[in-house]
Amino acid sequence: LVAGLARRTLQEGFLSSFKAQEVANTAWAFAKLGINYEVLMAKLADRALQDSCLSKFNAQNVANVAWAFAKLGTLNEVLMAGLARRILQEGLISSFNAQDIANTAWA
Repeated sequence: LVAGLARRTLQEGFLSSFKAQEVANTAWAFAKLGINYEVLMAKLADRALQDSCLSKFNAQNVANVAWAFAKLGTLNEVLMAGLARRILQEGLISSFNAQDIANTAWA
């Protein structure tokens, strides 16, 4: 089932329609299961870094994506730098709750 969901997500054009919440939820779900489909995670990172997506990330989206990649042991310095930039934009950091701070710091 999970492999099928990953394949569906990777079908041409599907992931490009993902909004910030969908990227964050998908990354979080696979990490929660402890399943690291490297191609899927790389594509999720690519989508997250597109300005049309990253600029829409809220505090929870940032925290969940950072946590997911760290949980899976997937070091993506470009993604983490992008998330760090997003945190500093438009005062987003002021909207972080305790859980967002903990998850992001752990990552």
